[in-house]
Formats: sequence, C-alpha cells, structure tokens
Amino acid sequence: MEETIRQALAAAVGESGSPGAVAYVGNRDAPIFFEALGHAQLEPVPAPAQTSTIYDLASLTKVVATTTALLLLRDQGAVEFERSVSDYVPIAAFRGITVRHLLTHTGGLVAGRPLYRTHSSVDAMLEEYGREGIQNAPGISWRYSDAGFMLLGRIVERAAGKPLDRFCAERIFTPLNMADTFFNPPARLRSRCAPTERCAWRERIVQGEVHDENCCAVGGVSGHAGLFSTAEDLARFCRAFLGGALVSEAVLDEVSALGQVPSYPWQGLGWLIDPWDTSTTGFLPSRRALGHTGWTGTSMWMDRDTGVFAILLANTCHPVRDVRDNKVLRNTFYSGVARALYPRRTNTHAGLDRLLRENFYTIRAARRVALLTNHAAVDQMGRHILDVPGLGASHTLHVLYSPEHGIRGTHEAGAEVASERGAVPVISLYGKRTRPTAAELSEIGYFLIDLQDIGSRYYTYMATMRECLSACAQAKKPVLILDRPNPLGGAVLEGPIAERTGSPVCCAPIPVRHGMTMGELAVFFLREEFSKQKLNLSVQLLDSWRRDALFDECAYPWVAPSPNIPTPLTALVYVGTCLFEGTNLNEGRGTETPFHVVGAPWLDAEAVIGRILPEEMPGCSLSACRYTPRAIPGKASSPRYRDEECRGIRIHVNKPRDVRAFALALALLRAIRKQHPRQFEWGAFFDVLAGGEKVRAWLERDMPAADILAQFASPLDAFAASRPRRYE
Repeated sequence: MEETIRQALAAAVGESGSPGAVAYVGNRDAPIFFEALGHAQLEPVPAPAQTSTIYDLASLTKVVATTTALLLLRDQGAVEFERSVSDYVPIAAFRGITVRHLLTHTGGLVAGRPLYRTHSSVDAMLEEYGREGIQNAPGISWRYSDAGFMLLGRIVERAAGKPLDRFCAERIFTPLNMADTFFNPPARLRSRCAPTERCAWRERIVQGEVHDENCCAVGGVSGHAGLFSTAEDLARFCRAFLGGALVSEAVLDEVSALGQVPSYPWQGLGWLIDPWDTSTTGFLPSRRALGHTGWTGTSMWMDRDTGVFAILLANTCHPVRDVRDNKVLRNTFYSGVARALYPRRTNTHAGLDRLLRENFYTIRAARRVALLTNHAAVDQMGRHILDVPGLGASHTLHVLYSPEHGIRGTHEAGAEVASERGAVPVISLYGKRTRPTAAELSEIGYFLIDLQDIGSRYYTYMATMRECLSACAQAKKPVLILDRPNPLGGAVLEGPIAERTGSPVCCAPIPVRHGMTMGELAVFFLREEFSKQKLNLSVQLLDSWRRDALFDECAYPWVAPSPNIPTPLTALVYVGTCLFEGTNLNEGRGTETPFHVVGAPWLDAEAVIGRILPEEMPGCSLSACRYTPRAIPGKASSPRYRDEECRGIRIHVNKPRDVRAFALALALLRAIRKQHPRQFEWGAFFDVLAGGEKVRAWLERDMPAADILAQFASPLDAFAASRPRRYE
C-alpha cells in the first residue's frame, strides 16, 4: 500500500512539473503515509522539501479557516446562515445575498478582481465589489468566488468581534495543537516556507508571504486566502473534523450534503463534495468525501465513509506559474491513493453527470434536441435526465424516443409499446416502428442517447441505439451518447461471437457478455457499419470507471433498466440463464427472482445439480427449490408454466467477480438434457439467442461445457484486442 502511494506521489510530481510535494495519507487513528519528495525551493538556491515544510494554502483558507469559523459562530448563535449579508457587513448592495449563498458560491458575485493596485483594505475592496462585482441575482447559478469568501471573512470578524486570524488561532488552531498554522508566518519561520512565484508586482520571489495579491494588499489576512500550514497540522485538522471535535455529525451531514446547489450538486457548505472530476482534482471513491484545492498546488480530501483523508501540499507556481499543472498533480496522486486504499471501489459518474458539470457545453449550440431514453437515465443523485436542472432551460426537447419496456420501463419483455402524445411527443421504437423518421430528425440540432445497458448481447437497447445511429447518419445529424457503466464491467467476455445477426436480441457480431459500454458499442457500430456515412458521433465519457468494476463497486444509484432485471446481480446471471428462454424451461419469469431460478414441473433438480462439477459453476452455488410462476403485471403476464408448481434450481451468487454465467448455463443445459432426454425441448428462439446453431449442435453431441468454451477462446481473444476501449 505505502509503495503504491509512494509511486503515485513520484509520478504526480514528475508528470506535473512541480518542484516537489509533501503528502500525508491517514485515517482517524494513525498515519498511513507521510513523506516529502523533491524540492521545496528551486530559486535562488535549491532546497529539499521536508515533511515540516510550511506551504501557502491559498484557497484551502476558505474551508480550514473561514468555513470552520462560521460553523463555530453559528453554533454559538452569533451567525445565522439564512440572514442577509448586509446585516453583518452594512453594504446595501449585498442585501439580497445570504451567508449560505456565499458558502455555496451562489451569491451572484464575480470570481474576483485584481484590486490590489488600488485598494489596501478589505472594506474598500468589498465596497468595490458591491458597486461592480454583482453579476446576477443570488441563488440562481454557481460561480466560484474569492470575493464571496473575502466577504465571509469579514462577517466572521464582525460576528466574533475580533480579527479573523485571531479568532481562528483561538478557536481552531491552538485547541488542535496546530502550531505551524497561521496567517502571516513569523519571520523566524519564513525559511521553512516553500516559496511561490517570482511576482511581477512585488518584483521578487515570494516566500513566507501570501501569494494572492488581493490578500497581500490587505495585510495577509482574508477569508479567501492567506493561511499557511504543514501537512502534519492539516492531518490534525482532518482527524478533528471527521471525529467530531470541531463540529457535530449533524453539521457534517449538512456540510457535505449533495444537491445543495441543484445546478452544481457537488458544492457543499464551503467544501467541495463527492470529488470525481479526475481532470481537475483526482478522486476518492465515496459519495461522502469532501475537500478543497488551492491555487498554489495544495489540496486535501476526507472520506467520511472510511475516515481516510489525503493531503497533498505543493508549490507548483514556483518559480513561475507557466509550467504548473495542478490537474496532473492532483489526478495522479489521488487516483493512486484510491487504487491503494480502495482496490475494489470506484466513484463512477455517468455521462449525464459530466454533461451537467460542463453546463451542457457539447450541445450548447443546439436549440432543439431529440432524446432516446427511459426511466433508468438518472444522475448520481437519482434525478431523471428530464428533471436535471439546465437541460429544459437551455434547450427545447423536440421529441422523446423510448426503447423496449417504454419510457417508464413498465412494459414487459416483448410487449409492443404505443407512442404517446403530449407537449413533447414520446415515440416508441419497439414494435412496428424501430427508428426515427427523416422528417422528425430534420427539425433537431442534436440527437441525445442516454440508456442504461446491462452488458448482454440479448438486451435490445443496443439494437434501438443502432437504428437511431443509422437514421442520424443518413440525416447527417450529430449524436451524443451519454455513457453509463457496463454493470458487468469490461474485463470479462463470455459466449460465442454471433454469426447470425438481425434480431433485436442479436443485432451485432459480438459476444454474449461483450464488455462494452453503450458509448463503446456506438463506436463499434460507427466503425463497422457507419464509417462511410461519416456519422458525427460524440461520447460523453464516464468519469472514474474502471473496466474491471462491477456495478455494485461503482457507488452509482441502480434503477432497474427493465422489469425483470431488478438488481445488478440479475444482470450477471442473465448472461447465462436467458438462454433458457429458448427451451421449454421457465427462467424465473413470474417470480420475484427472475433469471436466478430455472425449472419445470418435470425437473429432477437434485439429480441435475449432482451432474454439475464444481469448476462448472464459478462464483456460484446451486440448490434445489420449488416455485410457482405467477402472472405479474408489467413483468410477466403469461410466464411459462403459469400457476404450475415447478421443481427448480436456484443460482446463488457467492463471488460476483468470479461468476461466468454462460459457462454455468452450458453445464446446466447439458445436465438437464442428459437427465431428461424425453422432457427437454429446444425452442426456435434458442439459436437466435446463441447467435447461431453451433451451441445447440455441440450440446446435442453431448460436448462438455469446457470443450464448448474452448471453441470460443481464440475468437474472444481477437475480439478483446480489437473492440473499442475508451476506459484504460
């Protein structure tokens, strides 16, 4: 673990061009990793980074000092977050802005302005922001604002009756024994401070003096910048913050609650939450992680789920800012920490989340859009795409298209879905009609697709997407796929590559478990079928998804994409047990556990199970059961053996990562045929599901499952090497 983090730190420093860095990874009880690497100083004389090096925290000031101070003052009744800012700082222009608005960067203020050449006090700068710095009404949109936190720092001083630095020292730093944390480091400690850039305004390398010019101009103390500290002191802060020594658990819940700003749900009270944008910050795999970054190269994150925290202090702006790359620094380090501490978890965000985070940049020019989607298209907070703020406000939704099961996912498999009239028409692409018309497409600027697939070739959503891609290629309309995780991951392939295609359940020459996301499938279709038509295809990629991650490891809300796939584990076994739809056995439809059981009134379950070798059911175990399929509206109106007691075999998933459901299905089919040669029957649908007649023919020759699987090995290897891979 330590070596993995050490390598991540080395890669982060090397790839970002930072002089060096100090990293501290720990939990509520003890350090996990604490080391310095590289240089703290390059000019005028090189000096190594030390674990005791003091760094200019820049915007970490906002959360370590200002936000914490406000939370403490609220606890003692000196500040109310819903009150007008002008009640504390008597500037009329701020009357409509509340303290909470400023803490969530929704006050409508500018990010900041270079006032340091003309103003020398906080109050003078705030008066200027009151005259010229309000860009929109408060509470409407998120805009990160130094000006807002400069104002919050002044509110702390007014409410506390003392300067910000003194209040923070008395109430935060001294009680926590943060002896190396302060505004305006004393002269005796300046040699321990990592210098920042060669400042044109001050005409020298800045060391032991705040880098931020506005903060410097007002004396080095402000709510937005000015704090200096060490990694060890910040570790003390993290432990106290997570452990309840500073604020209560209820306050932590409030601070780190997702969705406080609907248009930017990752903003908490002061703190950023749910870090995931790997292009900017790196990530920790938890929805309850909170943290912040600083312009000079500093950052810290705390995971409330595990108590783990990570601190990275650097001076990437030294000696000049031109070579700095904080994005690479943070992404490389924190991603390495995540790999070391959370090898089986990630914090995946879908294409819809990224579209929201980027303020719909990709489709901004398109005023009218079409959307292929259904009920499972939700963001990380569980909000449906039609309810996500911003889409309806910035674009006209011209038409909605729905796949099998309908826009609400309430129609059972194979049921024809009628189109619906309304303010926005909903057109079904499952049944007699399978693709948009040229007339419909002529009136749109962009075609959006947001569907949760389950990773199996049998699933019809990819076929509907393929038809839409074909129609858009012919109409020369751009397409944007909002990608989602493959619930089965992308590391494992199973089953034969289809030789007979053309059915909605077998629309492409791909394996049964194909290992691709919908975005990758779209790229596959583009490459194989639409390249000559020059389809304009874009994919809004997932963030922080690993190819080997199953859905339960992605920290993403699961919405059943169809009535009989209630859980991600169902999708895992569906890869195999869906084959039983092509036989005269019931595959669990009409029960509460579809695809987890197979059975028939005539099945000798115990005898069949006895024929299955342990190596033929990886990751699973089998047990005999009895069940009676019932009509379930919207799921199975007429399941096979309806109202008849079935003797069945139940599949128990013990180790999801080891499950190979197609291999298990082959073993079960072979054993059932041998046990019941007279009762067992093939259906015409079996060859369609299997992608050809070979699987059935091999089973009819009593070929063992292992030998059948061996037939697939070489083609699967070739497919694995050639398929689109957007997530490596």
